[in-house]
Amino acid sequence: MSIRKKLSSSQANVVGRKCAATFAAASLAMLLSIGSSHAAPIKTDFVFMIDATASMAGEIAGVRAGFSSFVGSLNAATVDARYAVVVYGGAPELTLDFTSSGSAAQTALNNITIGANPGIQNNHNFNPEAGLEVIRMVLGAAPNSNLANNNIPQDGILNFRADARKNLILVTDEDSDNPYYNANDGFNLQQEVDATALAVIANSAFLNMLVSHDANSEQQYGDYIHDVSDADLLNFDAAATLANLNGSTITDNSLQAQVLTAGLLARTFNVAGANNADFVNNFFAAKLEEVLTDPGLPPTTVPEPSILALLGLGLVGFGFSRRKGKV
Repeated sequence: MSIRKKLSSSQANVVGRKCAATFAAASLAMLLSIGSSHAAPIKTDFVFMIDATASMAGEIAGVRAGFSSFVGSLNAATVDARYAVVVYGGAPELTLDFTSSGSAAQTALNNITIGANPGIQNNHNFNPEAGLEVIRMVLGAAPNSNLANNNIPQDGILNFRADARKNLILVTDEDSDNPYYNANDGFNLQQEVDATALAVIANSAFLNMLVSHDANSEQQYGDYIHDVSDADLLNFDAAATLANLNGSTITDNSLQAQVLTAGLLARTFNVAGANNADFVNNFFAAKLEEVLTDPGLPPTTVPEPSILALLGLGLVGFGFSRRKGKV
């Protein structure tokens, strides 16, 4: 008969942390081995779209704190990555054009400031917080897709690589307001969601959204309570998540549901989690998993931005008013 020694609660906690650390290290090693096994480096272009209004200080700090280790993991897996940063809350502004330098991207994230603090960006810090408009502008799919470029020498157009996966990361604690630019407006709520989904799908983009849990956000972006994955955010189950989204009349036509229906990747997360270091590390580990298991771009032709702009302009012609006025 075996005799088992009962552990004290403190000993059990130590053992638990060691097991978790061992599992995390093993998971990371497995992911990195997947990346190194590819015949050619995986190419991906990341765009961070960050709501830079006053309520976002903690979430911005959390994202910037976890970014460095994310870049290190991508480099270890020999991923050919580029990074760009867009801030919004007012006129959407490009504060970092595409660069392969992780340190330059870290600096751009570090320089996003709140309130009167100095920063390289214009830091508009007022409504509209038009996240859906930002996504379309980043993809060149809005009638006016020229991002403000007050603090960089380049123009306000993002030029993605044709052979790279577009990876969009939106961070906001508000639902999407009316577009900042009149040329990009004229939708009702669902029409703008549909136009944004069309742009994401046409560009074969992957979409990660750290968002809040309220009725408008759920209808627009999706709802993280429906996402199915492991507790550490790995092993995302797209089919189960889509079934959950389709089971709700609030989220069944959301941006997330439409992108998942198209066979692309779209995930939502609780933006409040960005205040927790463990959550942020898990988020970036999940993003690494998505990059390393990416099957590659589908053999379809992505419409030119001008075509997408015309499609958007056609929808604008409906001329519906929406839920929030401009400030």
